[in-house]
Amino acid sequence: MNKLEEFWYCVAPQEDLPLYKGQEISSGACTNLINFIELYKSLESQDTPENTIQKIILLNPDSISDIRVLVGVSDKRLYLDLTYLANIYTDSNNRRLVNEEREHLLKHNTTFFIRQLSLSPMKNILALEITKYFVARGLLDILNTFTSLTKEQIIPIFDNLIAPKEIQQMQAKYRGHGAEQAFAKVVTACGCPITPEHKDIDPMAGYDPNVDLDSMSVVTRDASNENCHSFDLIVNDASGNIRVLIQSLIHSSDPGQYGVNKSDETKDIYKRINLHNENKTDDRKVYLLGSVDGVGFSENPNGTIVKMIDAFDDFFQMHTLFKIPVFLQKIGMIDNVEGISFDKSYFEDKAISHFVNNYLAPIGIQNMTDANLEGKNTLQAGKAVVIFK
Repeated sequence: MNKLEEFWYCVAPQEDLPLYKGQEISSGACTNLINFIELYKSLESQDTPENTIQKIILLNPDSISDIRVLVGVSDKRLYLDLTYLANIYTDSNNRRLVNEEREHLLKHNTTFFIRQLSLSPMKNILALEITKYFVARGLLDILNTFTSLTKEQIIPIFDNLIAPKEIQQMQAKYRGHGAEQAFAKVVTACGCPITPEHKDIDPMAGYDPNVDLDSMSVVTRDASNENCHSFDLIVNDASGNIRVLIQSLIHSSDPGQYGVNKSDETKDIYKRINLHNENKTDDRKVYLLGSVDGVGFSENPNGTIVKMIDAFDDFFQMHTLFKIPVFLQKIGMIDNVEGISFDKSYFEDKAISHFVNNYLAPIGIQNMTDANLEGKNTLQAGKAVVIFK
């Protein structure tokens, strides 16, 4: 089994890529949606549909987050679209919905627009523009359908049709963070310092550190410096020196041009690291580890994973997180891994032999599959258990 075969053998489906958060919609989301529909029902006879929606938005600005779910618009899509609409708006008196000039477009998030709907002197106009936005996306037809339904009929529609799409949009954002947290936890369990600190606790709280691959130091981002690249995690030695750089590329769907570009970047990074390592002693060499996973790589393997997989000193996946402590022991950062116990319901004998022969045996780590681990110091890492001395 070569590296590429190992990758495909151990690749994780989308549901096996861990979620940091965003696993589900707020429990009140369906209730909020029903409340919006009920309010629309009670007011629609008093005015035109558009004026009714505008009125509801002004009464409850938070409702724009509920309405967007009805028309199938993500939160990001909503605030980017509203950013554009607000930026191009100017009335006959040259009043604008935002302070900046049109030629200086500035992104505003959903919270900004909700706040403006409460506080802005032009909140009525903003509410009207947002109403037009939703109406253009079919809101009236959707409301005509939903207003004919009872609460009991709406709930299963929400649970089975609306919620899954919303959940999918949120999960796409958080799976990469979940993977980062998972491998950061394994590194810290090995006792190695990491940068950013606490990424094992909150992978979204920190930043992706930028490293100058010439000086091998953390620096401020400098796009003009070809030696400057960002990484998802840095593993440091006890003196604070960089020893391992981890680049995470998780693609549960088509990696697209982004994946191709990142693959090319990875090859360049690896060359620069090897250049840095010339004349360095083993205890000061820097290594590149790849967190690469996801069936999405099958969309364009030759442009992504095939050309990238050899540009890592080693790689791991969510099912093979046990390779991290094995690698750290291989490069001398730790020395307390006694063995690995493989999950035989996942790994066939040929796969276990592959990992034993290529990763464990050369550095004296035992295959402890089927061994009695009672009383042992263990760590679950993917589809295997790491046993520490």
